[in-house]
Amino acid sequence: MKTILFLLILLTSGLTQDNSSVNVYRIETETGIEIYANNSNLYPVTLEYMVEYENLKPSKGLPLVQVLQPNTEQKLMDFEYSNLSAGWDYSSRYRYYMGDINVRHNDSFAYRLPFPIGEEYLLTQGFNGAFSHQGELPHALDFAMPEGTPIYAARHGKVVMMEGGNTKGGPTAEFMEYANFITIMHDDGTFADYSHLKHRGVNVQPGQRVRMGQLIGYSGATGFATGPHLHFVVKKAKHGGGFISIPVQFATRKGIGELQAGESYIGY
Repeated sequence: MKTILFLLILLTSGLTQDNSSVNVYRIETETGIEIYANNSNLYPVTLEYMVEYENLKPSKGLPLVQVLQPNTEQKLMDFEYSNLSAGWDYSSRYRYYMGDINVRHNDSFAYRLPFPIGEEYLLTQGFNGAFSHQGELPHALDFAMPEGTPIYAARHGKVVMMEGGNTKGGPTAEFMEYANFITIMHDDGTFADYSHLKHRGVNVQPGQRVRMGQLIGYSGATGFATGPHLHFVVKKAKHGGGFISIPVQFATRKGIGELQAGESYIGY
């Protein structure tokens, strides 16, 4: 009898997947099959692994959900031969996602405003903004600022993705893929995106550790943008792929709290 099983290994990424960076493979032994996986990304991932098998006994309950940490290799499970003389059959396919779906954000953490201390900028669109902050990532912020404004890390973390070579930008969704950006993974496994940076406006490298308040890039208007601004969002991986945005608070001269659209804030 053929059985179908699903092994879910969830990566912390909702971007286009590249199966060369996550690999699932098997090793045949005298008693069965050992299943291994490696993740060569700078971030954790979540994997969905579907298997069809005959005359094999899995070592774990299925479906299996497991997070692969960055740059690691690990054994996932075993399949024991049920009746070797009768032969066996096994085939599999998988997909994965960026991020660890089990992370928990510290909602009491106060982020740093991501622009120079003492300079003032208007928040043109806040959480649940009607123009573009809807859907799965509603808790995003847009700060209007001239192109070339220095951008600083709002929290400690590691640079896991970036793009700085794009030159295009415009007010329609067709420009979305051309945004220059930096994605930083925080120590709790959440991510922050800093988007619409200027051409060659990225000042960090993948894998680099950054501290809160460190210069990371320069604002611009690349991608889906009606004008120069910084788009900032904190997010975490969700089950099945993609992300959920997180409402965060900032330390300002008025105290610690959520920022409000239409208000101006001074770097603090």
